[in-house]
Order: sequence, then structure tokens, then C-alpha cells
Amino acid sequence: MRQLFSTICVLCLCISGLAQTRSYQDNVSKTFIIGLDSYFYGTGGSLEFQAGGRACTAQVERGKVSVGGVLLEEGSPDTVVGIHDFTGNGVPEIVVGRKSGNAVFATVFTLKEGRWKAIGRAGAEDAKEIRVFRQVLSLRRGEALYSWTWHGKGFDFKASDGSEDPTPLP
Repeated sequence: MRQLFSTICVLCLCISGLAQTRSYQDNVSKTFIIGLDSYFYGTGGSLEFQAGGRACTAQVERGKVSVGGVLLEEGSPDTVVGIHDFTGNGVPEIVVGRKSGNAVFATVFTLKEGRWKAIGRAGAEDAKEIRVFRQVLSLRRGEALYSWTWHGKGFDFKASDGSEDPTPLP
């Protein structure tokens, strides 16, 4: 009985976790990535944060995303730039999310040897939003749940329908 009660309490805590629900800010901005520690959503603007003991500014201008003047990627102007610590090393990674039509995609960049390097990509066609919780990026595509989980040196992909990862890095 004690184990059942503990299990129910843990599940209730997980369900009520802030990263799993849309915040007021998410609803107002209509963002398609839920659960980032901090983010900017729009066609132009910036996000300031600390990484590796230094101040960083991510800039978004008409689909171009740069940090410290260095271009990270270019694409659809419907862009989310946010931070989240997937690796657990205390230094946040940058998440660049793109929405185009009925597809959502996110690329995760980490600071390595003073440079931002892509370490993972998540997303799919026919998906509405990507959710972030701890070391996982997940999305629902139809009845299938896709998840990309950080394990030490990279993201591992799993799909509830057994499909292949639609977003591998080149």
C-alpha cells in the first residue's frame, strides 16, 4: 500500500512539472517548444544568458540565428531560441527551433572549446510542438510519441511506433 501511495505521489508531481505544461508566456507567445528555461520567439530579437562563465547573446534576425556574431543556422523566420541544460554540466545548451507549415524541428548546440557545436536535432512533419523535460526532447506525431534523450555523448532516439529518427545530424 505504501508503494502504491508513493507511486501515485511521484506521478502527480511529474504531471504537475512546469516543463510539461504551457505557461502563460507560452500561451501568449504561441511558441511551439514547451519547457525551455528561457527563450525568445519571433522573427527578430535577442536572448541574453550565461554559458561557461561568460555573458552570451543569441540574436535572431529574419531566420538567421547567431551568438556573439557567429552564425549558428539560417532558416524559417518562425524561430524559437532558448536555453536548457541537457548535458547536466551546468552550462546551458542553445535550442534553435523552427516551424514551417505543419513541421517543427529543433537543433541543440553546446559550447565546446569556445565554439557552439550542434549535438542533436529533433522534430518531424505533422507535429505541432516539441516538449523539453530534463534531458529529453519529445513530440507527438499522430498516435506515436518520439523522444530524443541525452545519454553522455549524444541523443538517443526512440519512437513508440518503431520508426526511424527523421532528423539525424549530417
